[in-house]
Amino acid sequence: MRAKAKSSSTPYPIWVEGEYITEPPIRPSDGAIRPVGHYIDKGGYPGANVYEVDINTMCRQTDAADRFGKPIYEQDILLYETAEEIGYFIVKDLETTVDIVNGEIIEVGDLDTENIKNIGSMVDYSDFVEGIRYHADNGLEIPYIPCLDVQVTALPYFKLKCLKCGQISLSCAYMAKHKGCGGYYTVDFATKIYRERAKEKELA
Repeated sequence: MRAKAKSSSTPYPIWVEGEYITEPPIRPSDGAIRPVGHYIDKGGYPGANVYEVDINTMCRQTDAADRFGKPIYEQDILLYETAEEIGYFIVKDLETTVDIVNGEIIEVGDLDTENIKNIGSMVDYSDFVEGIRYHADNGLEIPYIPCLDVQVTALPYFKLKCLKCGQISLSCAYMAKHKGCGGYYTVDFATKIYRERAKEKELA
């Protein structure tokens, strides 16, 4: 079974993608026998790229991929983007996605993957749906978020403004709520490089 999960045997948990196994091969570096457990084998030299993982973070790979060819897994957060609109989907299971804004259920196989970008996982951003739903339920503009962790992109830092107390914060990762007062954030960027979506579309 192809899957991804967070490592439990590294100094810091990292996402590992590959084949899920419970009986790992011997470790080639020293011939050590690994115990039965939860592992992801990334492939390559037999037994060399095997990671023990946290089963609670396990996400199975669907048959779909985004517009960049990135595999789509359970619990992934998908940005739907055209020149006219944006939207967000959560992958519930191997067959089903849910539109966060209007609650529409769409089969994974029916996704318009030419306009879909995989931007993160609910495992890392469990409050994402709550944040987007707050905007939708209160008639606010749905924020444009092309990546949930700007450290791994050319995007500038997020500019988060609390809708309750007005405090402005900079962050490298998406957050839905201000820990200080409990208010919801609206999301912008620290510069306007990527914010003007319409201008980008005109230049494309």
